[in-house]
Amino acid sequence: MTDDVQALLSEAGSLPYGEARTVLVERAVHEAEARREPGATVEARLALIAAYQFGGEPVKSFATFSRCLADYDAEPGRFEEWQAHRLLWQYKWIMSDLRRFPEVPLPRALDALDDMERRFRQAGDLLHAVYAERCAMALHLGDDAGVAEWFHRWRTAPRDRLSDCQACDVGSQARTLTALGRDEEAVALAAPVVTGQFTCYSQPQSILCTLLPVYLRIGRLDAAAEAHRRAYRLVQGQVADLDDFGDHLRFCALTGNETRGLEILERELPLLERPPSPSQAARFMSGAALLLRRLEEIGHGTLTVRRGDADVPVPALRAEMEAGARGIAARFDARNGNDVHSRRMEARLAATPVAGSLPLLPHARRQPSDSPEESLRAAAVAADQEEAVRHLEEAVAGFTQRGEGRGAALARVDLADAYLGADRPLDAAETAEEAVALLGAADAERLAGVRKILSRALIVLGESERALEVLRELGDAYALLEAAQAFDDRDEDREAAAAYAAAAELYERAGDLLGAANAMRLHALSIYYGYDQAEEVTAAYARARRTLDAAGSIPGAAGERAKLAYDEATALRWAGLREAAVTACQEAIEVFLALDDEDGAGLARHLLDELREEDD
Repeated sequence: MTDDVQALLSEAGSLPYGEARTVLVERAVHEAEARREPGATVEARLALIAAYQFGGEPVKSFATFSRCLADYDAEPGRFEEWQAHRLLWQYKWIMSDLRRFPEVPLPRALDALDDMERRFRQAGDLLHAVYAERCAMALHLGDDAGVAEWFHRWRTAPRDRLSDCQACDVGSQARTLTALGRDEEAVALAAPVVTGQFTCYSQPQSILCTLLPVYLRIGRLDAAAEAHRRAYRLVQGQVADLDDFGDHLRFCALTGNETRGLEILERELPLLERPPSPSQAARFMSGAALLLRRLEEIGHGTLTVRRGDADVPVPALRAEMEAGARGIAARFDARNGNDVHSRRMEARLAATPVAGSLPLLPHARRQPSDSPEESLRAAAVAADQEEAVRHLEEAVAGFTQRGEGRGAALARVDLADAYLGADRPLDAAETAEEAVALLGAADAERLAGVRKILSRALIVLGESERALEVLRELGDAYALLEAAQAFDDRDEDREAAAAYAAAAELYERAGDLLGAANAMRLHALSIYYGYDQAEEVTAAYARARRTLDAAGSIPGAAGERAKLAYDEATALRWAGLREAAVTACQEAIEVFLALDDEDGAGLARHLLDELREEDD
């Protein structure tokens, strides 16, 4: 594979799925095709199918997949073993998508399913995933007998190398069980995914969405609230998860959380302008319509919803969402020759609340303290974090009941910290977010403190970009350094690099040139660990050098120079720039010796010896 194609694919792989990643992979495909490199072309096309799938443009993957399949049939030898396996793996994605587009004739979808089975049999009778797809097709068509048959075969067939990952397979089976009305079985089956024993790119957020109505039906309201909170944070703003938003809107409508539902609707409504598929659009619109109906029923029909540049009245938007959802259901029925989707849609639109008001956060469900001040004192001397949490939840509820907003906000700061100490990062993040929204300028110190708590919780939750955003708003260089070190501990090198760079910028603004030099050295080290391109790494060290040069000879600068030279020598060696590595290594030895740091000089000498041995 040419360096240009590999560089594009590598750069794309460092980005989250979305438009920017897809554009880079498309460029890689065009470059590989222009150079007439069969292997590179196959790899790039397979990467493009994945980019379309996870980037919210599955319809674009049909043509690319068909071309790969035709090329494989014409000349199987062009495909390496892993590429042939990946092609079969992606056939499962295509089958799922064929069900989501009513424009695809049913005979074509069924023929594709037969072709998939033929290929999976030829690969070694690998039928586990085939049975799963046949079960999903029967469920889509409303074929109850077919669902029962294929579900039995799916669950009894041995897993094989083309089976979905454990987490996704459990998720799909749980979804089938819920459709069959076997709610308790679904919850039991889903437990390993819900608890994090099995995870993947799509889990646990997908299975938590599946369980939302299940938890409500069986009366596990606290579990439903937590599932909603966990899952929505993981998918927020991602167009590929448009259908999940419909489930979250439905949950809010049925549990007295219409205000939160309206916030989600306004935030995610722009994504409906470019839905991944009609099926996903229908689920979003049905959830939105149900929420808007509930807003009318509880007396908020005069509200408007921001959509683009317009404020749309709730009744008008509800009518549009209902018509759109019903229209898509009718298109599926026309394709399938029955009324299954229309009947299911009417049931979704007619759903009624299952809980008058379900508080989402634990402190909102706690019995208020008669004396929140006493609860605060009890929390301060609590024997453990969970006891402190209980007292602080009671304090927040007590201040809230008394109408003391500032007291409730300040108690939330302590509660968020206690949640974090009790290893409850989701509760910590959402409580801290409440505190940030409630505290005013008069409480600047507590506001800064809770933002630090929020950033730490977000890092644990894997919401790295949001954590960096919070810390940049805070403007605390030391807090950014702490966050960078936390990213380092989690092997999130690119995020660490961004945090170190942001800290360096703040240090420079404050005139702390040594602090800036230290942060930029660590930034370069994180770039070295997190990036595969030598140009990125050498450029990072060049930036670190310039920052250190600006510090001149102030106390401590020599120590930074020795460390930077040693780190840079290691990076230059990796980049294949041996002479530059030797020069940097010699500089490190010289400065370490001038500082009487024999240990540092010894490490640098060892590296220099290895460089010379490589030259020999």
